[in-house]
Amino acid sequence: MKKENLIPTETVNPHTKKLDVSSPRQIARLINAEDFNAALAVQKAGPAIAKAIDVAARTFLAGHKIVFTGAGTSGRLGVLEAAECVPTFGTDPEQIVGLIAGGQNAMFRAKEGAEDDAVQGGKDILKTAGKGDFVVGLTASGITPYVLGALEAAQKAGCHTALMACNKKADSSHADIFIHLPTGPEALNGSTRMKAGSATKMALNAITTGAMARAGKVYQNLMVDVRPTNKKLVRRALRLIRAVSGADEQTAEKLLKESGQNVKTAIVMQVKSCTRAQAEKHLKKHKGFLAAVLREK
Repeated sequence: MKKENLIPTETVNPHTKKLDVSSPRQIARLINAEDFNAALAVQKAGPAIAKAIDVAARTFLAGHKIVFTGAGTSGRLGVLEAAECVPTFGTDPEQIVGLIAGGQNAMFRAKEGAEDDAVQGGKDILKTAGKGDFVVGLTASGITPYVLGALEAAQKAGCHTALMACNKKADSSHADIFIHLPTGPEALNGSTRMKAGSATKMALNAITTGAMARAGKVYQNLMVDVRPTNKKLVRRALRLIRAVSGADEQTAEKLLKESGQNVKTAIVMQVKSCTRAQAEKHLKKHKGFLAAVLREK
């Protein structure tokens, strides 16, 4: 019998073959031991992730879109990453976007057949992305037709492209950047919601956080473009204003209100002893980079 040439995420993991007869504690240990490989895979992909950070930052600063597209777990992770950028970095929800095969309903209920439609992948991406945008295809297997179809269409449309996959032999012919995450076989055979999903999430975290830092939405390691849309985030915003500007609590509350709930504007108002309009002018001059404003004499 000819040996089937399986992709890495479909091979059987020799370390977890007794998963079904293990105790709860043993299961926890086995899965945790495998999870360490996710972080190692992201470490190995560091150079490619760095390239993606650079392209994402330049794309964002130019006013173009960053689009994550995938199917199943990968698609859900892309949608999650895009959604989280709005409260974390104050981004426009139309500028960092997540697309999942099967549409919005596929976020909550699996539509496994949707991943096999390469033509639909191309159609979906062309409704969202265009020349100058950055499209990142997410597929653990590296062979998902929906994702590969999206990347092919995106590249033809003049987009920058990247492919993130856990298969070294993935079809990266339509990707300017190939981010290979060598996670190996899953603890539960073929269940890429596990190590592959964890590695994908870590890599996406690095790309968006790195890009936003390069785009001026981070000061030191502080999320100074946070949107204070609930009580927790209001408290965080006040802590940021106090920590960076030296304002006391009462002054920080006043500044946050007068700044239109904008942390960076509030900080500049305090440090420069200026009005909201003047603070906004300072920030605009330096393209939103708080560090540059604070260095200015």
